[in-house]
Amino acid sequence: MRKHPVYAPIAGFCMIGIGLCLCRYAYTPLIPALIEEGWVTKAGAGYISAFNCIGYLIGCLGGLFLPARVGIRRLLQISLALAVIGQTLSAWNLGFAYFAFARAVTGLAGASLVILTPSLVLEHVPENWKKVASGICFTGAGGAIVLVSLLLPFFSAVSVTAGWLFEAGITLAFAVIAWPLTHSAPTNASQSDSGSLSPRGRRAGISLSLLGVAYFLASIGVTPHMLFLTDYLHRDLHVPMATSSRLFSLVGLGSLIGAFSSGFIARLIGTPLSLVLNYILGSFAVAMVLLTDSITLITISAFLMGFFLFCCVTLSSIRTAEITGIEHHPRDWGILTLGFGSGLAVGSYGLSWILSFGASYYSLFVVAQAVLIVSLVLSLVLVLQTLSDSTQRSS
Repeated sequence: MRKHPVYAPIAGFCMIGIGLCLCRYAYTPLIPALIEEGWVTKAGAGYISAFNCIGYLIGCLGGLFLPARVGIRRLLQISLALAVIGQTLSAWNLGFAYFAFARAVTGLAGASLVILTPSLVLEHVPENWKKVASGICFTGAGGAIVLVSLLLPFFSAVSVTAGWLFEAGITLAFAVIAWPLTHSAPTNASQSDSGSLSPRGRRAGISLSLLGVAYFLASIGVTPHMLFLTDYLHRDLHVPMATSSRLFSLVGLGSLIGAFSSGFIARLIGTPLSLVLNYILGSFAVAMVLLTDSITLITISAFLMGFFLFCCVTLSSIRTAEITGIEHHPRDWGILTLGFGSGLAVGSYGLSWILSFGASYYSLFVVAQAVLIVSLVLSLVLVLQTLSDSTQRSS
């Protein structure tokens, strides 16, 4: 197989940008306009996001089990095509059920890209650059968020439909750039079958469980920032709609820097300690919203949350490979991605349910703070277990 050590991370950047941003978080800057133009209600915006999460969960299961039946190449290509189709379908207001279906399609498309892209890219990268390459891949989400947040207001000022078509256009451009990399992926079931993989050890299973639960809770903890922040700024803090949408670009900037720097940080101080410091940062970002209504500090909090989220995604992917090995990475990272998608669904449905009873956005950030503190504790336990394992091996 030909190696593409430069192109592969660029293509990975585009595929992760589609999977994590354009199929998921690029919805957030449009929420104020969707509510203003009557596409959804305040709680309905959260429920639409939850349908996107359901699609993501189904896609996670597909990313785990379909490669052994249809091959990774075909699954990636179908996912890229569905992402473009789902974004385009979202551009018309034909009722709640139709809109929910369109967002479910995009979620379905995004999951397989997130699960299968990292290991495919790493096959083309030298060993000493694998952590950095992982970081570059996941900067795609942050880069796409920055692009969407800064340019979207020009299109959404025309109409919500124009905003969606703008996002569909970016999705198509990213898919075209990434498409050639898919030709290096396995084409048949026998090459993609994970059933013959050796079982992971007991200690590895415990470590993966700790990592997975922390990652699941993190996906709940980021939901207020990643789903409701723009409308919180616009509706509760009276920030103009276009400004609140552009402020979301700081989440993308933080995401970009967090994902890119995570590989270097992991090389410098180790992945387990990097995760602990990152969970501390995430808890601090939520605390800033709880302790102040300063627009300046809340926008800084948005930057920090973006940094936290995609640093967390990248570090969790790297740590998964460290625990179980590159060979097992697609399977085990797929399980963690499924857990992350479950957390997104729980966060979207649960927090929207709370809003439907008249709760304020502020109460959602209280919930986020609690779950991120639990994630921090679990990451500390994972560090202690890693130290214990190192001590046993040295003795």
